[in-house]
Amino acid sequence: MKITLTLTLFLLIITSYSTAQNYVIDNDHSSVQIQIERFGVIDVVGRFKNIAGQISYNPEDTTKTNASATIQVESYDANSVGGEEAVKSKVFLDAATYPEITFKSSKTILKEGKNYLIGILTIHGVSNEIELPFSIKGPLLDLPTQKQSIAFLASTTINRQDYGINFDRKLSSGVSIIGNDVNINLIVLALAQ
Repeated sequence: MKITLTLTLFLLIITSYSTAQNYVIDNDHSSVQIQIERFGVIDVVGRFKNIAGQISYNPEDTTKTNASATIQVESYDANSVGGEEAVKSKVFLDAATYPEITFKSSKTILKEGKNYLIGILTIHGVSNEIELPFSIKGPLLDLPTQKQSIAFLASTTINRQDYGINFDRKLSSGVSIIGNDVNINLIVLALAQ
């Protein structure tokens, strides 16, 4: 009886680990969008087009989710050449010195019914721990690739000053040219390895 119980527990542990699946971010169908206030009037919306990374996901236990991603700063696109060059310049993200934005999770927690990835976000050479609320759709079959896929969706807001992006000029009215709050939205498709 004792051997049977031990064997059953062992099989349950193995099964729980085996249901976790590793997924690779599909850059062609993924986007990291940012939104920031400009001249106190309208938000500028841009996106990073080059993102790579991995997500480990167990649909039966979302607290086992892990993720890491690398974004190429040079891939920033805002449908405005002047605006794009400004964001990539030394004044803001300084793509020449800090070509990548990275995120690496350390754990996942469940808080008030929502999942949060806890991890280190590095922008402009500065690293801070953040809580990233997320949801996942799937896994479902991706028809073009015939692989299992998931959609990873997340949104958060950071203060750019926390990452050493300190540009702080104001209009004559006293309104900041660029706001401090940066809204980040991730829409990521990831395919099973």
